[in-house]
Amino acid sequence: MKRVILVILSAFALGFWSEVFAESFGCPRLYPSHNPMLATSFAKTYGGADWELAYSVQQTSDGGYIVAGYTYSLGVDSGDIFLIKTDANGNLQWAKTYRGTDWEEAYSVQQTYDGGYIVAGWTSSFGAGYYDIFLIKTDANGNLQWAKTYGGTYWDDAYSVQQTSDGGYIVAGWTLSFGAGDYDIFLIKTDASGNIQWAKTYGGTSGEGAYSVQQTSDGGYIVAGVTYSFSADWSDIFLIKTDANGNIQWAKTYGGIVDEYAYSVQQTSDGGYIVAGDTRSFGAGRGDIFLIKTDANGNIGSCSIVRNVSPTVNTVSPTVTTPSLSVYSVSPIVNSVSPTVKTPTITVYEPCPLSISESCQIASGLITLYKGGIKITKSGEFEVKVYNVSGGVVKSAKGENEVKIELSRGVYFVEVVSGDRTIREKVVVR
Repeated sequence: MKRVILVILSAFALGFWSEVFAESFGCPRLYPSHNPMLATSFAKTYGGADWELAYSVQQTSDGGYIVAGYTYSLGVDSGDIFLIKTDANGNLQWAKTYRGTDWEEAYSVQQTYDGGYIVAGWTSSFGAGYYDIFLIKTDANGNLQWAKTYGGTYWDDAYSVQQTSDGGYIVAGWTLSFGAGDYDIFLIKTDASGNIQWAKTYGGTSGEGAYSVQQTSDGGYIVAGVTYSFSADWSDIFLIKTDANGNIQWAKTYGGIVDEYAYSVQQTSDGGYIVAGDTRSFGAGRGDIFLIKTDANGNIGSCSIVRNVSPTVNTVSPTVTTPSLSVYSVSPIVNSVSPTVKTPTITVYEPCPLSISESCQIASGLITLYKGGIKITKSGEFEVKVYNVSGGVVKSAKGENEVKIELSRGVYFVEVVSGDRTIREKVVVR
């Protein structure tokens, strides 16, 4: 028996250090700022006698949660899309399945501006080919408002959907029906009713796929996934930036001699991007989590694992159908559980260690790096405090004209106080 499990962890915000200290450094903020408070904690399972699986969750405007995936227990001899709405404590408010004659799965859900939900995945019950992209729009209670499929004669599926600023939707996934190679990245822009405004594929002679898409602050889109056509060896992380019409502004790969994949991308407050995935080229074991932070152009300083590529872009016209699917209210079994929580010791490896000038340019000119530490040069008397990324003081010193502080490899924040003037900088010691 496999059941959907939803785990919400309690967390204390970092208070002063996230809101005041990190902000004053003029560098990308390390943590969000919130008032110190304890959030709700729970762990619950939702399911039946057979398989359930969740791929996407989002907190909703009422403080509860929306969960999307698929169910085999509550379907009819096949998998159905499974949508669960809970309150803030994980108590079930409603659960619905969305069913055809064969198999459906949901990989992404987002609450929409009207309080309803948009769900993206694939269907083998409806559409033009073997598998088609499946987009479902519901009201706040999970009642179907519309459903559409998008595809060709073969396999097309969606892994990410986001409502766009114009009220429409951007959908990202894979296509075997269209494009330049085997699989291509498939990006579809629709209006608020799911009607296609444009659809494009991005790829090379082999295979590419997208797992995450987000609208960017300039109205364009950032897409993250995997490429085999443009990789250094097996597969590389693939990051594509487009304008509002899906035209490529830049495309980059990130990888080593084995495999890398990206499963999530977000634009950061400094205009750059944070990408999460996995790597088999770098790290401590056969497969490690891979976290990449880039600037607004997809660069990581002068890192050699980043390559510029030029995928083929095709504007395509997938077949759109409006299927009549069955929607059922179901009652999964809900159990509160106590999973084992551990704090492991992990190895952190940097394929691209950045110099101080690459990671965060020092504005004051007071701090310079030397082997094994930093040197602060300033006329007159001053006091220095060095903090780690958690806000703890690791070194402090007082001096005149010049102070040297030995530091091990890592990221630090340095505070220099002289009279009524305080200067703070971020430094990276390699």
